Amino acid sequence: MFERASLRYAVVIALLIGLLVPTAVALLWDAQSTRSTAKENLGKDLERITQVMALSLAEPVWQVSPDLAEPMIKAQGDDPRFISVVVREQSASTAFQEQHWPERAGDPDLTLSKTLPVKRDGRQIAELTIEMSAAPLVAAKQADTVRTIWRSVLTLTSSSILILWVMRRRVLLPMTQLTQAAEELAAGKLEQPLTLSGHDEIARVGLAMERMRQSLLAAFEALRQHANTLEEQVEQRTTELTASNDELTLAMAHLKTAQHELVESEKLASLGRLVAGVAHELNTPLGNSLTVVSSLADRYKALDEMLQGNTPMRRSLLEDLVRDTRRGQDILQRNVQKAADLVRDFKQVAIDQTTDLRRDFELARVVEDVLIMVEPSFKHTPFIIKTELGAGLAMNSYPGSLGQVLTNLLINALVHGFEGKTEGLVTIRCAQLSADEVELSISDDGRGMDESVRRRIFDPFFTTKLGTGGSGLGMHIVHNIVTNVLGGQIEVISSPGQGARMMIRLPTVAPERGGAEASLH
Repeated sequence: MFERASLRYAVVIALLIGLLVPTAVALLWDAQSTRSTAKENLGKDLERITQVMALSLAEPVWQVSPDLAEPMIKAQGDDPRFISVVVREQSASTAFQEQHWPERAGDPDLTLSKTLPVKRDGRQIAELTIEMSAAPLVAAKQADTVRTIWRSVLTLTSSSILILWVMRRRVLLPMTQLTQAAEELAAGKLEQPLTLSGHDEIARVGLAMERMRQSLLAAFEALRQHANTLEEQVEQRTTELTASNDELTLAMAHLKTAQHELVESEKLASLGRLVAGVAHELNTPLGNSLTVVSSLADRYKALDEMLQGNTPMRRSLLEDLVRDTRRGQDILQRNVQKAADLVRDFKQVAIDQTTDLRRDFELARVVEDVLIMVEPSFKHTPFIIKTELGAGLAMNSYPGSLGQVLTNLLINALVHGFEGKTEGLVTIRCAQLSADEVELSISDDGRGMDESVRRRIFDPFFTTKLGTGGSGLGMHIVHNIVTNVLGGQIEVISSPGQGARMMIRLPTVAPERGGAEASLH
């Protein structure tokens, strides 16, 4: 427990540092950029206004009419950027006309001044000096940034609270109970019943585990009773052996029956261990979801600290925050769906039938959508996914099942194909073979596999990771989906050290599902 908590704190601290440092740099750059832009725009406006006023004041100065110039100068007071306007005649000790707004003077770095001669018939008759400040423009930009930050904070807060509540109530607590129950089953503790409320996929797994526990109890009880009976029968048949060969044959039949029941009980015990493995596999998508929730919480904390410190923020950073929130929501949805698919795969070991709806879609688009879900698994690795997707490959099939196949193959390449390698490339290609058939291939330049592994890769429960988390169901499920749901064919080409290539041929229109198949879903 302490190690898991320490890891969680380490992740939170790393995310916090990773967000605060670039955010602070971005804010400093944005503040400097805003000030520079405001000063640049103010300089252009000051140049234009000074030239216009120098031309407008030429006549009042020439006529020595300060009353005519005064309204023109005071009218500039409506612009909050003006600090002072001074008009001086040549060789005059006092100003011809001047107006000051000292309360508007702010940061000297944002203040600009411009002096131009006032000419009449090409001869200078006075001098005009205008002083303006860009502080009002900077203040308006900062006020708009603060309003945008508040809106984002409210959205991020409500989203985080809702996600945390749903994750805790509907996923984390039930999965904790499932994990504990699976560990007890694997340890042979069958006395405690398992009860989960609700009707979702996790609750149905809990119900299946409870039925399995009851079946194991019944099987063990039957074995104990039969063992007692068998001893009596063996003893009786031994004493009657010389009297009747038929009775000996009957005793041998009982022995064969007992042997068969022992084999069946061993299979049930293996299923108990498999349940523990499935529960362990569920930790991956749920861990990804929890990481996204923690990241969103750290985002909110960083924003709150910036608001408390009155730190300005640029609009692009806020747009990044909104985009990250949407991306986090997408990752959460896909990982929770992945957990539900894994539960469904376990329930249908013999043949996997997906429940997604049949619809028209473009093959390249479905592949791109799956890559979005798989991207986090490859993000922090030296391995790269490359795509060569033919455009316009229209299909009428089951995109959910196809996405599950592609996901399993990519994760298989990451876990098995690139084990022990420091770099690697996965290439995904799709092309039209004929008017009614397409080909999808997934190849890697990893370790490859020998012929004994290649021939058994689609067998149920076959895995090269036995005892380290592999259930041996992934490629078996892939084969069943491709052949029984999508109506296609899959072929594996591989040799040691030469990588592996999975070639899938699919009809553009998938076959209709029969009534028996539909009932399985």
